[in-house]
Amino acid sequence: MNNTDPFERLAIHDCLCNFQSAFDLLDWQLMEQCLWPELHVDYSSFRNDPPRFMTRSEYIALRKAALSELTMLHSFTNLFVTLNLDQASARCNYMILRFRTDVCTSDVDFFHSYGRYFFDLKKDEGEWRICGIKQQLVANYGNLELHPGIIKKNN
Repeated sequence: MNNTDPFERLAIHDCLCNFQSAFDLLDWQLMEQCLWPELHVDYSSFRNDPPRFMTRSEYIALRKAALSELTMLHSFTNLFVTLNLDQASARCNYMILRFRTDVCTSDVDFFHSYGRYFFDLKKDEGEWRICGIKQQLVANYGNLELHPGIIKKNN
């Protein structure tokens, strides 16, 4: 049983919802509010980037360059939060739907991903911020060309 304070768990949930909504809305200012000034990022199961530390600005610039031309919908389920004072970890399943345009007419118009996220968070002046992101890919479906740098997986 997880004895995490329900108010803290809800605040962490809201932070993660805002983080994922920032992608969908292309709201990079909202994303900035969700991130610690420096974060550890591990998307190695998804793209050809080794795990590393980067600044919040670098992270946002990379996402903005790769995703600004797409229409997206991020969803997550099965959130589990572990809290230790002003630090927390969270894990969840994710589904990311990406579309080339608002009208999807063929297989070349979309690229979707499914997997697990692992987040580390810290509290800053009463607000939770993400300081670590690990994405564990289960499967991709669709046109890999819509999202440069993706590792082809044999599913």
